[in-house]
Formats: sequence, C-alpha cells, structure tokens
Amino acid sequence: MDRNGSICIVDDDEAVRDSMRVLVESYGYPVRDYPSAMAFLDDLRGREPGCLLLDLHMPGMDGLELIELLRRRRVQTPAIIITGRKDTIHQQRVKAAGVLTLLNKPVADDVLLGWIERALEKRAAAH
Repeated sequence: MDRNGSICIVDDDEAVRDSMRVLVESYGYPVRDYPSAMAFLDDLRGREPGCLLLDLHMPGMDGLELIELLRRRRVQTPAIIITGRKDTIHQQRVKAAGVLTLLNKPVADDVLLGWIERALEKRAAAH
C-alpha cells in the first residue's frame, strides 16, 4: 500500500492534469498523475492510492471502465469521476461502481477539494 495515500489523477488532457495537480499539491496532498488508464495500471502494482480523480472520457479505457476493473480486482480506493458530458446512463454505472460522485467540468476548486477530503476520510475509515 502507498503509505502516503497519493491522490492519483488519470486524465488524457495534459492541461487538465497539470491544473488539478497544482491545485491538489497546493493543499499539501501528494499527487501522481497519468495520461491514461493503462499508464495508471502499469504503475499501480503494490500500491493503493488515497483517492482517484478519473476523467470519464478517455481514449482506450475510460475512467468508468478503469474503476469497474479495479472493483473486480477488489481495489476499493475511493474514486471521483469528472466529465464534460454527463448523462443518466453514466450516472447509473457510476453509482453501481461505488464511485463517490460524478462531477461536471469545470469543477470549482472548493468542490473538488471537498470531495477529495471525503474520499480520504472514507479511505481512512476503511483501514
């Protein structure tokens, strides 16, 4: 397990990853960021992040497919999915996968940080 409980950002948009990383690090959280679900999975071995910030729409494996795969592998890391295109089909799958919330881009800084804090509290309660 990753002792520092890094916040892992998985988003194919480099500008979005960079801005989220800067925001989250400015509040003292350790951050790891990845341009794809596969890059994240390649780096995951032996670690469980504190929280996942996942883009819903990415080439290859999207954020929802990633969290569904992690759940099948019994990885219960709290996850927040962020999207620019929200619909009821995704809302149902997100809920079924046990995702904390589905947020629309752009996300206000205080809203995102509030959900990260909830995720970390949930992770701490589970360990």
